[in-house]
Amino acid sequence: MIKKFLPQTLLGRSILILVVPLIILQIIITIIFYDRHWDTITRHRTIDFVNDITLIIESIEKNNSEENLEWTLNNVSKKLQLQTVYKRNAELKFDENKKNKTKLRKTLLRNLDPLGKNFYLNINDKKKLITVMVQMNGGVLEFQANKKRIYSSTTYIFILWMIGASIILFIVALLFLKNQIKPIRKLAIAVDRFGKGREIKNFKPSGAKEVRRVSNAFKTMKERIENSISQRNKMFSSISHDIRTILTRMKLNLELQKLNKGGLKKDLIEMEEMVEEYLNYAKGEKEEKIKKINIVKLLNLIKKRYLKKNIYFNNKKKINVMIRTNSIKRCIHNLLSNSLKFSKKIKITCKKRNNFVEIIIDDDGPGIPKKERNKVLQPFYRVEGSRNRDTGGIGLGITIAADIITSHRGNFLLEDSPLGGLRAKIYLPI
Repeated sequence: MIKKFLPQTLLGRSILILVVPLIILQIIITIIFYDRHWDTITRHRTIDFVNDITLIIESIEKNNSEENLEWTLNNVSKKLQLQTVYKRNAELKFDENKKNKTKLRKTLLRNLDPLGKNFYLNINDKKKLITVMVQMNGGVLEFQANKKRIYSSTTYIFILWMIGASIILFIVALLFLKNQIKPIRKLAIAVDRFGKGREIKNFKPSGAKEVRRVSNAFKTMKERIENSISQRNKMFSSISHDIRTILTRMKLNLELQKLNKGGLKKDLIEMEEMVEEYLNYAKGEKEEKIKKINIVKLLNLIKKRYLKKNIYFNNKKKINVMIRTNSIKRCIHNLLSNSLKFSKKIKITCKKRNNFVEIIIDDDGPGIPKKERNKVLQPFYRVEGSRNRDTGGIGLGITIAADIITSHRGNFLLEDSPLGGLRAKIYLPI
């Protein structure tokens, strides 16, 4: 039920989190201060007020003469800031002291009781007057004083200061909150626009560290999704182009009167390999668990598949790495297959460096120019411009290898090889 009345926005909830404790704190401080104020200031002022009344009564009773009475009422009362009137032969006929006993009234009554005389107390809140009537032997002595004499106004000043300070602090906090929530709003708008397929312009991570991390994660995700869509479109375009080429050759072969079965068979094998490569790239890595594997042993097993090839690798150390075995196998096979197409000699080295394993594959082929190395990491890009299968693959081998290493939180680099060809560097965290 409470959730229905709570603010729905982050700013509204932040303000609620700020305001509720502030109000509770102010109430507690006000109550504590108010009680302490009454127990000290009011008590002392009341005692002083009653002592002044007692002084006048005792002064009149000690010297019960007209001159003393006149002098006491005119001089002593003025100096004590009391309006004193003596009503001769008057009597108190009623007593309402027990009615409407406020905290101030109770304090006054408690201090007036020790007088040992009948008295009447009246507190007029509208006129801000306190009237005390005391029964004397010859009449009634009436005392009047301003309420401020007993009741301190500093309580209201304190409350006003507290409210004023709270409002100022709240405004300052609100400005800071708005600035902190602004980046989250921008991020929410950007996510919403991206989800609807709209263009996002001038989006920059800002705000607190955690908000920046989320924004950067969103930007990375956005780029990966856009790259994935771009690669998918490019893949379909490439499939269409490559398969059309083979189909055209097959049609030409069929249209000739002399059917070349060998050519048709070669085209079908080529198409089958091509489709398999496309499918492997499209489906990406399979769901495979990460296991602790001796990477040196794995490289030796891969080398055995190329016994007739000039591949050098001599390492018998044990270097354990947490990897997806089949994915790393596929990565190494792709790199070796790519090197074997263009070179005669390949050298593999594997070393442990601090918290990662370094695998280097060198060949003596023509290599790849520096300006082309970043491009070959993109899918379907080939250094040789034509899409002739006789001069290479379809441009997915190195791309798949790089993606596999990246998914293992590693690094993949292409450099010049000391053998004169291309060097592929792989870094895998241990």
